[in-house]
Amino acid sequence: MLREKLLRVSIVLIALFTATIFFVTDNKVNNLVDKNVSAKLNSISDLGLDIIKSKYGGEWSVKDGKLFIGQKMLNNNFEVVDALKEKTGSLATLYLGKERVVTSILDKDGERTVGYAVPDDVAEVVLKKGDVYEGTESILGDKYAVKYVPIKNSVGKVIGMWSVGMPKSNNGSQGNNILVMRASIVLISVICGILGCIVLLLYTKKFLKGIDTLKVAFLESGSNNKKTQKKVLMMSLLLISTFFLIWFIIQGYTIGNVVSRLEDNNIKDRINTNAELGNMLLEEQYSGSWSVESNILFKGIYSLNNNYSAVDKISLNSEFVSAFYMGDTMVATSIKSEDGTRPVGTKAPNKIIETVLKQGNEYVGETTVHGKKCVTKYMPLKDINGKIIGMWTIGIEKIILSKHITNLRKAITQISMVAILIAFTVFLYLSIVMVSDIKNFNVSLHTNIN
Repeated sequence: MLREKLLRVSIVLIALFTATIFFVTDNKVNNLVDKNVSAKLNSISDLGLDIIKSKYGGEWSVKDGKLFIGQKMLNNNFEVVDALKEKTGSLATLYLGKERVVTSILDKDGERTVGYAVPDDVAEVVLKKGDVYEGTESILGDKYAVKYVPIKNSVGKVIGMWSVGMPKSNNGSQGNNILVMRASIVLISVICGILGCIVLLLYTKKFLKGIDTLKVAFLESGSNNKKTQKKVLMMSLLLISTFFLIWFIIQGYTIGNVVSRLEDNNIKDRINTNAELGNMLLEEQYSGSWSVESNILFKGIYSLNNNYSAVDKISLNSEFVSAFYMGDTMVATSIKSEDGTRPVGTKAPNKIIETVLKQGNEYVGETTVHGKKCVTKYMPLKDINGKIIGMWTIGIEKIILSKHITNLRKAITQISMVAILIAFTVFLYLSIVMVSDIKNFNVSLHTNIN
């Protein structure tokens, strides 16, 4: 009976420990996904507005009940919002006051959902207070992460809003990675739990053989008592070793493998999104073809040598860095040294030169940029005749990725250690109580016989 009780307690504690790790890990990973969606949403919102301003120029205004930027009326002008939807998969909308006047949202019949009013809670934050609103919203039955930004005229009065939305559902490889992580936690825990219970069962069987020969109560002094205490402590340590085995394998597999792969996919997705937005912004900000004249890189009539406007806009309010290359030489970048200077004149790595400049292919992978390890995407720049004359790149530092993984690992480790400590204390206490019951039974039996 004692062996069965100890086994039941062990199974319950292992199940609780597994459930704790499962829900904590799942919660932290979902938070990581949400943060990546939010970061991607911020880039689309900021660069989307920059694209509109670069395309049309001028100040926001209202004329005859219509929304204008510069001299361009935007009511029912879907060019930019449709391009954003095509390039990034996001939904974008412009509001005049509370009313939608431009949107890429289509109803089930394929009609534009213009004329709809924004929810009151959003209007209160954005239109009345002039603040940014971020949250979750149901759009045509699906959940979207949304961001609303106030649009102000030349005197700072809020006259409308700009909003973007991204689906919150985990689909594709991202959803598959999360599913693999969840299944692996359960499978690893079950296997380790079974092994731990078998070891514990074998030990308790050996331990309980001599328990009836112990004449001294568990809590009393004596050599037999100390021997019993050591055996109970050993049982507790065996169970805790099972917990550590579960925790160690889950840490190594889910974080070291699944989560790292998930984060890598998230970063590459954000790089591709920012690259698409960057290309759109470049086309609107600098019209014309790429060319090299007098050893200077041009986009149309605009020189990009030491021109930091575009690269800074692409990197603004994000973790990304960007740079332009004339041939294999960097001529403009958002990267700054500790003294504030920019490392123009830096040469591209040989593998980038071979892939992008010689073969004409894009390159996505790890590189070192001015001493910083980055995940980058390099894209060839071609002149009007199709000749490759340079590159532009966008990337993110590896240290930022490492911080995300480290913070996740730290949070899971802290919760796991607390759970292990509690489980150890509970099992040790219950073991003491159950073994001490032998004394009570022994005393009661001896008294009845007398």
